[in-house]
Amino acid sequence: MSESPPEAWIRAVVPGQSFVDIGGIGEWSCNERVSGAINAGASHVAMADIQPFTSDYWTFFHNKMAGIGIDRSQYDCHERVDITRSDLPEQLPRFDVLHSTGILYHVADPVTALYNLTRITGQWLITNTVIMPARVENEFGTIECPDGMAFLLPAMSEPQRDIMRQHYKTKFGWSIDDTAPRPQQTGAMMPHRTEQGLSCWPYWWLLSIPAFRALVNVMGFAVRDEYTWEDHAHFLLCERVDPIKD
Repeated sequence: MSESPPEAWIRAVVPGQSFVDIGGIGEWSCNERVSGAINAGASHVAMADIQPFTSDYWTFFHNKMAGIGIDRSQYDCHERVDITRSDLPEQLPRFDVLHSTGILYHVADPVTALYNLTRITGQWLITNTVIMPARVENEFGTIECPDGMAFLLPAMSEPQRDIMRQHYKTKFGWSIDDTAPRPQQTGAMMPHRTEQGLSCWPYWWLLSIPAFRALVNVMGFAVRDEYTWEDHAHFLLCERVDPIKD
């Protein structure tokens, strides 16, 4: 199996550098990048996640590493790491290379979450988000998302929901009603709020690609490479161009 662009980016920039993967144990470690960083010669490697060490996801991750010959002593672990919190730099040290994918579209405030990630990034940031295509058109109608715009999924009208439901059903076979329920929907699979506060399970925002690029520019980073998967998820390799301010 050929490597993905994010895997190639890590192999190119990580040798001799410190590296952290934030959120990589989710979905049963299918997108973990710790192993790639270790094999590419990173000087120090860590996995961080919002899940506590008691979670089965951590056990699965450790077993996966052991199964491919990576000893537990070769990487550090950090639990209960929440990228939406302003004290993220107190939870984690700064790393030369930071990889965090599959998270930004799950948080109510992706701008602040991205800012927090950049506060612990020394030079290279690899991240992604689920995007809103410039145009979604099917038998239920058309939705356009011009450059610089973002689509707030809880605010979808019913006609828009019909369009997006058909879009994802045709593309991936799943329902937008599961990943982005109606506000205050009873029994939602991924509710917007839990007893602990705003939930990080549903899809909150779909950014246009230009909006996503602009956000990393605001944070003091330049886009050095990018990749779109299935017109659905957009990945960025970003390099710091402004000095760290905090």
